[in-house]
Amino acid sequence: MPCELRSQAELREICLRALHKQAGFEDVGDIFIRPCAPEGGGANWALAGFRPRVDNAALRGARGVIDRLRSSYQLRA
Repeated sequence: MPCELRSQAELREICLRALHKQAGFEDVGDIFIRPCAPEGGGANWALAGFRPRVDNAALRGARGVIDRLRSSYQLRA
């Protein structure tokens, strides 16, 4: 199934909605997305940070959600 193309602002909103449901992300107000070179047809973006920061346990707990988002959406150039 092809990935949906989204702008950086759209990806931020999608990620915020999904991650707010995860423990430790309830107070996150902003997400930083950086473009990256896709490896083997993978995602062309990555989450580069959160404001306020989240601890490593919360980040590990949300890894599946983040991976699913990266496999579902591509950053529009």
